[in-house]
This record gives sequence, structure tokens and C-alpha cells, in this order.
Amino acid sequence: MNKLIFARVELWVVLLIVLAGLLAMIGFGAVVLEGERKRDGFGRLGQTAVAIAEIPRTIKTLTEEDRRMAGFLPERFRDAPGGWTFFDDRHARPSGYVLLSRHDRAKGHHVVELVSLADGTIRHDWQIDAQALMAGTPGKERFSQGSFANQRSYRAIHPYLTPEGQLVIKDHQSYLMGLDGCARRLWVQDSFLAHHSTESDGAGGFWVPGQVQPHTIDEVPESFVEDTLVHVDGAGNILWQKSVPRIYLDHGMEHTLFTAGRYQPDPLHLNDIQPVLEDGPYWRKGDLFLSFRHTATVMLYRPSSDEIVWMRQGPWLAQHDVDMIDDHRIAVFDNQAYDRGNGARIHGTNRIAVYDFATDEVSFPWAEAFEAADVKTVFEGLFTLLPEGGIFVEEENSGRILILAPDGGVAAQFINKADNGLTYRLGWSRYMTQAEGDAALANLETCGN
Repeated sequence: MNKLIFARVELWVVLLIVLAGLLAMIGFGAVVLEGERKRDGFGRLGQTAVAIAEIPRTIKTLTEEDRRMAGFLPERFRDAPGGWTFFDDRHARPSGYVLLSRHDRAKGHHVVELVSLADGTIRHDWQIDAQALMAGTPGKERFSQGSFANQRSYRAIHPYLTPEGQLVIKDHQSYLMGLDGCARRLWVQDSFLAHHSTESDGAGGFWVPGQVQPHTIDEVPESFVEDTLVHVDGAGNILWQKSVPRIYLDHGMEHTLFTAGRYQPDPLHLNDIQPVLEDGPYWRKGDLFLSFRHTATVMLYRPSSDEIVWMRQGPWLAQHDVDMIDDHRIAVFDNQAYDRGNGARIHGTNRIAVYDFATDEVSFPWAEAFEAADVKTVFEGLFTLLPEGGIFVEEENSGRILILAPDGGVAAQFINKADNGLTYRLGWSRYMTQAEGDAALANLETCGN
């Protein structure tokens, strides 16, 4: 054996082995590249080569903690207590409920909890089993079923709890569905991909942003995001839908979507549809307030006549969540987020912008309160003005919910903190009034979760 190990080897043999190794590496790289680009030039060989090349990443994934659902700054609240904290010594407790949507690290999946603000107790919960809920639904070519049926990464975005006790959920770019009190699927709408907000139409139905597949716009590649306005009834049946890029094109605004500079696959990024439920001096029942993040635009659209009643860009940046606060003012969650080529950043903190249709002026009445509480979420984020005059705020990226008192002080907070000290993501939680929560609870069955 020693003779074999220490035997002299001719130099040309060594060079030949090295050359063969280099050629093998080049060949393997070519097969991997072909397989990664899904050209199928090498068939099963290409798929096998890609699997072999991914072994180091697979080992890393298996040996490291899965942090996909951690907050963007997971250690931001390491020194703060997790869960609910009520500052009763400074402020009166708010009334109502929070329909809390969050990733539970201990359970390894998303949960939705109906929390009473009177005492901080969980009155009902839904354990979200994404794989069971998606069973039997078709996949999508651009958004394969695995991209939104993963048990660990699925989020129940902006859940809506009806007075009858039905929970309406979806993830971003997934199917809209209704669940019973035990988180069992009652119905699913799988003809389009829903995303972002879910809002009541005031008559038992819902407005949700969707995405059209296949496209209705000519000359666009598969990567183009064609947002749609979708109106469904209480069982998820489509009542009406309209392509947003088609609205822009029909109203002579092609310049907003397509320029000769650089192609943008998601030029608008619809992230909120807020239906108007009552007539007012500046809008009519049935109108829709729309938020487009990528153009910093808020629009008032009238589906009944295909009319753009009003629109404005800025001063908000990357905004979310448009709400009407009286018959002549709207409030907008202003992320104040921007990207100048070095990644997304925030100008200080988030803020609430209030636009007055009567005066054509924008104000920021809660700017000091947001600065004092250091409210920061680069993406997503929402708010609700409370009956007592305070504000409910979700910092989605940071895993924190704040309830600000009328004077701007923090009355309560929730931090979605796990036992490892890190915070985990939320899913567009919703404030519910006392009456709304009580009505739903009366119709929810106990499932022994």
C-alpha cells in the first residue's frame, strides 16, 4: 500500500488528470447553467446537475435556523417585552378587538387571533394549515402552488372576520378563501391571484386587488404584473373585475406604465382598494380609493362610469392604506420610503398624511407621535383611527403593533417576539370595534385549539 501511495507519477499524467478535471468542471458548469435556465437541453442530466450543485446551499438551509419569517430588523426589540403590553398607568385601555395576524415561530406557521383589548386575552384563534387549505387547487405557471402553499412561509394577509364568523384570508399572490371557526376551508376563489388588502363592500361582499393571468395587455412579457380590481360576493364569486393597466391605457396614461427608458415589470403596485360606502360632496357610494405604491399615487376611481374622478402623486412616498375619515378628508399611511439605488430607506419615520378635498391641502397631524414612538416599516404597514380618537398602527416589517392614545402616547403595544429574542412578521392585522367583535364571537364555534 505504501508503495502505491508514494509511487512516482509522471508529470504528464498529473497534467492530464488536471486537464481532465478542468474539462469536467467546465462541462458540469455548462450542464448546471442549462438546467438552471430551464432550457432542458440535457434533460434529466441537467436537473440532476442542478441538484448536486445545490448541495452546499441545501446543507446550509438544513443546519441554519429558518429566518424567512423574521422581521426585517429582527433584533430591533430585543430589550423590549414580547406579547401585549398595556400602559394602564398612563392611558385608559382602548375598547374593541384586534384581529391579530402573525407568524408563530414556536408553532412554525401563521396564526390569526381575535384579541380583546379590554384584558388582552385571545378570545378565538385560527391555526392556518396552508397545505391543507390549498389542497386540490390548481397551480399557476408564474406563481407555482409551492410559492404560496408552504406551511412555514404562508401569511394570512389582511384577514376579515364577518359577523357570521367567517374568516376571509389570502397570502400575497395566492387564492382568496373563506374559513370557518375551526380554520377549515368553506370556499376558495382560485381563478385569480389575490394580494394586499381585503375590504368590505358594505353588503356582504369584498374588494380585493388581483392579478390577471393571462394578460389582457398586448406586447408585454410574462413578467408584467397586471393588477386588477376584483369585486367578489361573500362566497368568493366574482361580481366584477377590471384591469388597472387597461384603465390607465384607456385614459391616455400609457406614459405612466411604459417608457423608452427602462421596462418596469410592476409599474404601479396596487396595494389598497378602499370602497366608498356613502355619498359625500367629493365622492359617491361605489367609488374606489386606490393606492399605487410605485408611483406614490392615490386615485379616486368610479367603476360605474369608468371615470378617474381624482388622483394625486405625493407628498406621500411608497404609501399604503387609504381611509376616509369624514366626508371631505382622507388619511394615507405614508411610509416615507425611497430607493436611490442603494436599497430602500425611510425619511425618519412613517407618518399619516391627511388630504382635505375642501382646501386641497395636506397635513400630518400625528407626525410627532409617530416620531416619538419611532414607527418604521419600509414596506407594508397600516392604520385605523379608533372610536376614542387614538390610532391603531401595524409596523409589519418590524413585527410590532401600536395603539396610540388621543394625546399621541403609547397606550398599548404588541411585539411578535419569539423565545430566541427575535421578532417575526405580521400579516396586516385589523382593528375591530367592540360591536363587530362581539357579533362574530357569538357565531364562532369552539374547536379545542
